[in-house]
Amino acid sequence: MLRWSIALFRVFGIRLEVHATFVLLLAFAGWLGASNGGATGVVSSVSTVVLMFVIVVLHELGHAFAARRYGIRASRILLLPIGGMAEFDSIPRQPRREILIALAGPAVNFLLAGLLALFFGWSNSPSAAGTPASWAEVPDTLLAVNLIMGTFNLLPAFPMDGGRVLRALLGLRLDYLAATRWAARIGQTIALAIATAVVTYELVAEDNGLWLLAVLFLFIAYGAETEYRFVRNREFYAGLIVANVTRSDYLAFPPATTVGAAFATLRRTVSQDLLLIEATGPVGLVPRSRLAAALRAGREHDPLSLHADHEFSVLQAEWPLGPVVADLARGKQRFFPVYSFGRLIGVCDTGRIDEAVRLIHHIAPRRRR
Repeated sequence: MLRWSIALFRVFGIRLEVHATFVLLLAFAGWLGASNGGATGVVSSVSTVVLMFVIVVLHELGHAFAARRYGIRASRILLLPIGGMAEFDSIPRQPRREILIALAGPAVNFLLAGLLALFFGWSNSPSAAGTPASWAEVPDTLLAVNLIMGTFNLLPAFPMDGGRVLRALLGLRLDYLAATRWAARIGQTIALAIATAVVTYELVAEDNGLWLLAVLFLFIAYGAETEYRFVRNREFYAGLIVANVTRSDYLAFPPATTVGAAFATLRRTVSQDLLLIEATGPVGLVPRSRLAAALRAGREHDPLSLHADHEFSVLQAEWPLGPVVADLARGKQRFFPVYSFGRLIGVCDTGRIDEAVRLIHHIAPRRRR
């Protein structure tokens, strides 16, 4: 879903993108504006939404500038209907740095709220936190939005800013992965409790005005789990390259080899996909499931080339394993020839990568003794 984004422009070298569903939010704001004030209401409502998301961008730039101080680059800011997020090349492991980066976003909101109050005052009108009925109420609305956004983001619900502060504080006593796990679980508990309370209130009071808030906290709970899994996978593959999970005991056959002959060899070894190879190198891959299907169909005299994939990707042994695994999860190919400096050194079976990594982690402590 996060791929459905539209690139807008760059801000201080950071790519600004908007999610495609943002258009629906603008349409909804326009409809509300038309219902309340005709054409003038449409312009006022849509303009206010745009200004709100300018505030979101400034919030995320606060994070980005704080991170830049520590040599961490933000690659893009993505605007979603429920807010925004900045993507960084890395997150600092030092608790003090993560706290400062996390607090920089809400600090921008409180600074903007102070400036708006200084120049425009605040009327405390009931519409201040909602859609403005006129242009005169826009400053009050933006002031309220900044206060709400800054305070809301300080909730200790990971992966929100307050949750990142919580992870940093936990990191003073725990390792990074454990701190992330605890922060994610605490954040999920808070988010689900609030979502449950909102839904209960709506059912009891028969009020349908807060359903979006419940959805937002469910999204936060989902985001906590997603980020925890990302950190867990990054820690799991840290320091490893493709060569560490490359097998040299693969089966390779000329393309003209029959299905029956290949199976006769395969049944004497572990189940695996087959590599078709010529003098110039690999020319095809035969999944073991496809070989079994050919046998069941009585096609044991077919050459393997009839059942092979002839368009495939290869891996380089020197590539970092973590990003490779993330990329492979998005594709259909599961068996890869592996090269090192132009020479075929083995194959990588994605179904057995985690098993190989667990074995490496199990053996490594023993070697250090």
